[in-house]
Amino acid sequence: MIPEIYLSTLDVIVTEMIRFINFNLYILLCITAIYFLTVSLVAGYDVQFYSKDEHPFGISYSDWVAKFWNWDFSIPIDSQTNTLAGLKDNGCLMHKENSMVMLVDTAAGGIWNQKCTISRTEGILIPIWTGECDQALKGFESYSFKQLSECARAYDLGIVKGQVKVDDIPVATLDAIDYKTNVMNNVTEVYTKQFNAVVPKESHLISERYGTFPAAAHGWFVFLKPLQPGDHMVYYQNSVAATTLSGAGNMNSAQFTYHLNVE
Repeated sequence: MIPEIYLSTLDVIVTEMIRFINFNLYILLCITAIYFLTVSLVAGYDVQFYSKDEHPFGISYSDWVAKFWNWDFSIPIDSQTNTLAGLKDNGCLMHKENSMVMLVDTAAGGIWNQKCTISRTEGILIPIWTGECDQALKGFESYSFKQLSECARAYDLGIVKGQVKVDDIPVATLDAIDYKTNVMNNVTEVYTKQFNAVVPKESHLISERYGTFPAAAHGWFVFLKPLQPGDHMVYYQNSVAATTLSGAGNMNSAQFTYHLNVE
């Protein structure tokens, strides 16, 4: 039988231990709450998106994608590296037009780091995966807009997965299989109107003819609103695997990280 004095002491010890555990649990819960609140504020306040119903800087999504493709056409191939001219690690390949910054097409493939300076007033267009079709291609000279649009969409068949992070925080995801889009979080699927594709002879894209041709494009894009001043990291990646519909050739893997000094 335990003496009463020891029972009393034991009760005190147990009570203090419970208080100690409860206090530490309280501290842990506070830290956890502060962490998730901070992450939410960063993700919600710093990173904002244009919606498909908006016209960023007065221009429709369709026209922005057309502008993106005409920039892409204008990039020559670097014969020494067999990559896009200007695309090198820690370089800065991007395009600025009408207050929008356009980042490199993931079709370039590979893992790349870019270091650039942009303005606090500039939006950012991020291509996750996109295809284009125009009358410059042999056999497509008489294609209607409907045929060109269907052709562009067919280039985007396959198992397509993509992600965008800003400052290491996931902000957009894509999961699509052939003609079905399963997940599209802060990502916009765009079918363009017919536009004029300007195909120069020095374009990195292989074409049988050069000049200006009717075209259509399709793709999944993220349109970021201007970031706050300071240093930011924009990361985007995709993986594309073949399906029966896409054929064995429709495959891709890319990871781009843009270290941006926003002034």
